[in-house]
Amino acid sequence: MSDHLAPQEKRLDVTDESQSPGLPEAALADLPKVLVAPPWTEPRRSRPPREIPGLKAPAPQIVGRPGEFEDAMALEPDLVEWDPDTYWDEFERDDASTYRPGWNLADAVLAQLARRGPAIADKAVAHLHDSPWHARALMPIRSTPAAAAAAHWFLRVDAGRGPGLDWFDRHRLHAVPLLVPEAFGPKGYQRTTARGALRLLAWRYGPEAVIRAAEPHGPEAVAGMTAVLADYPDRPLLNNPTAGAIRDQDELPRVRTADRTAILPPTAVTHLIEVLSQWTPRTPYPAVETVAAACDADSLARFSLALAQRYGFSGQLARFGGAEAAELLEAEVKKTGARYLAQTEFALETLAAFPADLAFPVLYRISRGKLHKTVRDLAAAKAADVAARAGHDVEPLADAIAPALGLEDPAALTLDFGPRAFHVKPDDRLKLRIADDTGKLRARLPRPGARDDAATAEASIARFRKLAKDLTAELAFQSDRLKDAMLTSRVWDTHEFAHLTAHPVLASLARGLLWIGETTEGPQGFRLAEDGSFADVDDKPLHLADGGRVRLAHPALLGPDLPLWTELFADYEILQPFPQLSRPALTLTEEEARTGVLDRFSGATATFGALSELLDWRTFHWGDARPQYATYEFTHLFARALPRAALNAESAAVVADAHLLAEIDPSPDYREPHPEGRHRILWVWFSPTKNRRRGVPTLRGDALDPVLVAEILAGLGRATGIHH
Repeated sequence: MSDHLAPQEKRLDVTDESQSPGLPEAALADLPKVLVAPPWTEPRRSRPPREIPGLKAPAPQIVGRPGEFEDAMALEPDLVEWDPDTYWDEFERDDASTYRPGWNLADAVLAQLARRGPAIADKAVAHLHDSPWHARALMPIRSTPAAAAAAHWFLRVDAGRGPGLDWFDRHRLHAVPLLVPEAFGPKGYQRTTARGALRLLAWRYGPEAVIRAAEPHGPEAVAGMTAVLADYPDRPLLNNPTAGAIRDQDELPRVRTADRTAILPPTAVTHLIEVLSQWTPRTPYPAVETVAAACDADSLARFSLALAQRYGFSGQLARFGGAEAAELLEAEVKKTGARYLAQTEFALETLAAFPADLAFPVLYRISRGKLHKTVRDLAAAKAADVAARAGHDVEPLADAIAPALGLEDPAALTLDFGPRAFHVKPDDRLKLRIADDTGKLRARLPRPGARDDAATAEASIARFRKLAKDLTAELAFQSDRLKDAMLTSRVWDTHEFAHLTAHPVLASLARGLLWIGETTEGPQGFRLAEDGSFADVDDKPLHLADGGRVRLAHPALLGPDLPLWTELFADYEILQPFPQLSRPALTLTEEEARTGVLDRFSGATATFGALSELLDWRTFHWGDARPQYATYEFTHLFARALPRAALNAESAAVVADAHLLAEIDPSPDYREPHPEGRHRILWVWFSPTKNRRRGVPTLRGDALDPVLVAEILAGLGRATGIHH
């Protein structure tokens, strides 16, 4: 187990459904009230006041997180062009609900909020109320209408559950004084919804904290809140739960009492299902803790897993599940995918609440798998959350938990045949070789002989085959990770790089690659020598500076040393895990670096399909620039948003974004042009904006990471046949 993640607490193998025959049913008097007569089966203990007149909603606020204001100010419309001297003045005068071509609702509202602040908050909420899929625009608004909208989404709208909870995650107990006027207002629907949201906050932060947060509204409101939360912790948020869908409870594992002397009777099992159905990582129903204290942990874990396997109740797995539950949720994500996105999101959310040593590897694998990009992005976001919870960034943590597959353990590499034993001897490239007890290498693992222990030998052969299969898959997975690290200019610190070079799988790949490290004489290329030391281009020892950072080399960074390194790798017959030194070492001309216009490709021709491998074919609205010949209000053009991280520090202080734009002739005015159609490139350039208006400044080519630029030049070269 990696010391980067705390191991999960020991849990029972929940596949063990063994029952203890003869155990009596527990007496109802010995069970907690929520398993005997929960509040949804009885009249309410207290009746909160329906209305409290005179409650005033606090003034709206805009509460952004670091960088959100700057991001909102940098948002741009999907217009072909606009006049930067007048457009934003007109935009700022618009009403928050005014539709402007080229904007989606969320971006338009965020851009307006950044410019006009709380003055338009209520109008913005009214515009967003029926659109939870644009919820990111609601997040910074702290107001009574925003709290009411978030409560409505969370409790009443299937697609709004996640966005509503996101709003409450951000505003926490600040939501209480915003909801109180709704919770004791004149409209029954809003009143019930607000009270459900207040119960959620009590579940999360405790009823005392919620009641204190209501104090600004006066003693009558405090008394009303006390009555609303009188049934804490057992009262559900909104609707009463039901176990009606669970028809064959006898097929579920028995749940023992905490002292393991009795089992729950059928009525208690029904209420247990109802209790568990309300618990999720983001809606932590407190009665679950009461149940957990009253029941045996092992049998409750078995019951929880069976409930998920047979009936789809999975939220509680984050509270009671283990490794098998994580595997179940991973399979669920692969099954539902983007087609049933709400189910997929819920499964990922549940996974993210598992102990980090279980959650992170699964989420990271999904984020780099073959599912739809929407699912991969969701998994990547959850993996980042889990890594942050563990105190790490994503990629260093992925290095830290990379499986060694037992290659560091001699005992794991011994294959027992009974009277004989064989030993797996991986070479530098992790090709598995077999040696007998005398050390003699064999071409392959032998078949069991007559004197061998057949069962032991077959188990060893199966273990060897599994190792070979897992190793092939792991080498491919880690090779792809390292390739992405090169293309994104990832940097390792000294500690991280030391771990990489000590890891049996990662080190094998690292020895086939060229690196650049910070030395006292500046950045220098180096390779990992056979003894683990670092060697420079002259094959002399190289030492990193104290705290020196390391990155993977790209040919565009090597200058005149590239042919020397290529020759050295060839002389040593070093096989690279992916194309590195053979990549085109393309750089910008002085003019391209200054203007950002890639003139070398102007006039060249390429197929639409070839250009689509590098650029996105996107929809843009004409707006006020619509020409007379345009059939529609929109057109399609090539564009690609470049990562902000690719901007160098000097440029990032001046511009917010970077784009690669292109214009072609003919320019088809439809969504899916024929991939084999040939087009002439009129102009391709780097830009700090999507605006194609003449006179708008371009982005200097040397403002961008040279690795990204080299890959773009190589891609355009493949499309056009121009390789210089």
